[in-house]
Amino acid sequence: MTMVGTYAVYLLVPLLLAIPLGRYISKVMAGQNTWLTLIWGPLEKRLTRWLRLDEKMDWRRYALGVGAFSVLSFAVLLLILRFQNFLPGNPQHFAGLSWSLAFNTAISFVTNTNWQSYSGELTLSNFAQVLGLTVQNFASAAVGIAVVYAVIRGLAGHQRHELGNLWQDMIRAILYILLPLSLCTALLLIWCGVPQSTNGFTTATLSQPVAVSADGNLIPGARVNTRTDTVTVAGKKVAKARIVTKETLPIFPQASQVAIKQLGSNGGGVLGTNSAHPYENPNAVSNFIEYLAIVLLPMALVFAFGWSIGRPKEGWMFFIAMGILFLIGLGVTGWAETRGVHVAGLGTITMEGKEARLGVPASAIWAVGTTATSNGAVNAMLDSFSPLGGLLPMMLMQSGEVVFGGVGSGLYGMLGFVLLTVFIASLMVGRTPEYLGKKIGPGEMRMAVLACLATPLTILISSGIVAALPVAAQSLTNAGAHGFSEFLYAFSSAGGNNGSAFGGFNANTPLMNISLGLVMAAARFVPIVAMLNIGQRMAEQKLTAETAGTLKTTNATFVILLLIVVLIIGVLSFFPALSLGPIVDALTH
Repeated sequence: MTMVGTYAVYLLVPLLLAIPLGRYISKVMAGQNTWLTLIWGPLEKRLTRWLRLDEKMDWRRYALGVGAFSVLSFAVLLLILRFQNFLPGNPQHFAGLSWSLAFNTAISFVTNTNWQSYSGELTLSNFAQVLGLTVQNFASAAVGIAVVYAVIRGLAGHQRHELGNLWQDMIRAILYILLPLSLCTALLLIWCGVPQSTNGFTTATLSQPVAVSADGNLIPGARVNTRTDTVTVAGKKVAKARIVTKETLPIFPQASQVAIKQLGSNGGGVLGTNSAHPYENPNAVSNFIEYLAIVLLPMALVFAFGWSIGRPKEGWMFFIAMGILFLIGLGVTGWAETRGVHVAGLGTITMEGKEARLGVPASAIWAVGTTATSNGAVNAMLDSFSPLGGLLPMMLMQSGEVVFGGVGSGLYGMLGFVLLTVFIASLMVGRTPEYLGKKIGPGEMRMAVLACLATPLTILISSGIVAALPVAAQSLTNAGAHGFSEFLYAFSSAGGNNGSAFGGFNANTPLMNISLGLVMAAARFVPIVAMLNIGQRMAEQKLTAETAGTLKTTNATFVILLLIVVLIIGVLSFFPALSLGPIVDALTH
C-alpha cells in the first residue's frame, strides 16, 4: 500500500467507527439500555443494590474514591510484583522485583502510564502479568472514563451538588465498554497469530541453524556445518563460535493483555520490544487492528462528550482541534522518517529502527498515534528515528495529553484548555467568560490553570532536579544532544502518562525508578482533582441564556484560539529544553 493509502486507511476507519461508538458510550454512561443490557443488566442491578451504587458523590468524595482505589490498587500490585516468587503461575521461578522497580511499576500501571524498566518476558510470571498488570489495565482505564463523565455531568447539569457515583461509573465502563471491546480485539489478534497461552516458554527447532560468537551475537555471513560442528566465514574457520539449532520462545497469555493495553491507552505488554515483536504484532493486519484499538476510544469519547451534553457540535469542535494537532505531528514525523536518518559508515537510510514487514508509513503514524493518545506501545524503535521524527512524538506528550490523549484523561485535559481559552478570549473582547451556559469565575480559572500546567511543571521541575544530580549521568548510554533527548523523553513520557521510551536510557536504577514514579503520580492525580473541582463548581450554577454576545465555541475562530493556547502553554514551555535535545540533534545531523 502507498504512503497516502496507508495514512488514509489509518485515519478514516477509526473516525468512521468512533462516531457510532461515541453515541453508544454516551448511552452507557447515562444508564440507558443498550444491546448489552440483557447480558450485564442483572449483574449491574445486583451490584448497585449490594454496594449502594445509587448513592451520589460530590467532587470531594469522588476524588477521595479515586485516590483510595488507586492507593489500594498500588498496594496490591506492589505486593504481587515484590513477592511473585511465592505466588502460583511462576513455573520459570522468576524472582520478586527490587523494591524500587516494584514501586515504579506499580505506580506506572495504576496511573495508566505503563512505563516498564524491564523486559516482561524475562521478569514477570503469568500470575503477575494476568492478575497484576492486566487487571490494572482495565482499572486505570475505567478510572479515566469515570472521571471525565463526572466532569461532563458537572458541565451539563445545573443547580446540583453531586457528580455521580465513581463505582457505578467504573462498573459501567468495564462491563459495557472495555470488556466487550477487549474480547473482540483479543479474538482478532489470536486469529492473526498473537499467542494466548500459559506455557510461559517453549522450545522450537530452527529451520536453519545459525552461528553466534562467544558473547552471544549473531555472526553475519556464517556457514554452519552441524556434522563437524564448525563455523566458517568466507572459507575461514571461526574459533569460539557456537551453533544454535533451537530457540526459546516466549509464549504467554499475550492476546488478552495486548487487547486491553491498546484499548485502555495503557501500552505496557508482556514483551520487552512491545509491538515491534512478531509475536505481539505478527503482520500488517494485526498492526492495523492494534493501531485502531489505540485511537478508537480516545476519539469516541470526544463524540460521546457532544452527545452527553446535548451539543454534538461541541464534540466535533474538540475533534477538529485535536485532529489538526495530530495531522501536524504526522506530517512532520512522516516527512522526517521518509527522508531517513544518517548512520555513520552507511549513509542515509530510511529503515533504521523500523520493521521491514510494516514500512515507514505504518511506523510513523503508529509513533504519532501512540504518543498523541498516551498509549506508549511502539512498533518501531523511537531512539533510531531521526531527530525531527522523535521531536514531534515528544511534543505530543508534552502538550498535556490532549491530542485525543488517554482514555478519559485526554478529554478532561482538553476541557481545561477550553475553559482557559474561553476565559482569555472573553476578556479580550470585554465579555463575561461563559461555557455551556455557565460562568467561569476565578475559582474555575485557578483549577483550569492547575490542570493545564500540571504536566509541564511536573516534567520540567523533576527533570531539572534529577539532571543536576551527578548520579543521573550513569543512566545515559549516549552523549551530547541525543543523550539529553533520551533523558528528556523519559520524563516527558512519565509526565504525559505515556510509557513509551527512546531506548538507550537505563531507567532501572533506584533514582530513576523513584523519580519517574513520583512524576507519574503527580501528573495523573493533580489534573483529576482540579477537573473534578471544576465539575462541581459548574454543576452548582444556574444556566445562563445565550445572547448575541455569547462567545461561540464551535466555530473556526475558537478552534484557532484553542490551538494557540495549547501550543503556548503545553508545547512552547518546553522549547528551551527541546533546544538542548532534539533540535540541536537535528541541526548537527
